[in-house]
Amino acid sequence: MICEEYKKRYPEFTKFPLAMEIHESDEYESWQEHGFDCESCELWDTEQQVIKRGHNPSDFPCIHIAYHSTMTCDEHKDPWECPDMTIIKTKDSYGIPVRDGGSSFIEISHCPWCGKKL
Repeated sequence: MICEEYKKRYPEFTKFPLAMEIHESDEYESWQEHGFDCESCELWDTEQQVIKRGHNPSDFPCIHIAYHSTMTCDEHKDPWECPDMTIIKTKDSYGIPVRDGGSSFIEISHCPWCGKKL
């Protein structure tokens, strides 16, 4: 599969719930493998997820920070309570939450995934 085909099939293959006949198809498997193997498409996919959440990826230092800091949880309305939140955006910085029952966090100056200065 080539990148153009991956992007073209993205709307079809990211619908929820995904029909079982699509999920079990060779086309879907090929599409999914390309997404895992192609760094360019993986980053593009991450960008699409941030956009679906209603955010502009260019408002963030990098796509990784955009993705992780815009995550939401159906179970926990407060990101400080959600164990799946890996990056918290405060007024002036980004940090890794400390799960101590409060709002403690370890401030970070670079993206843990790509190293970009925040």
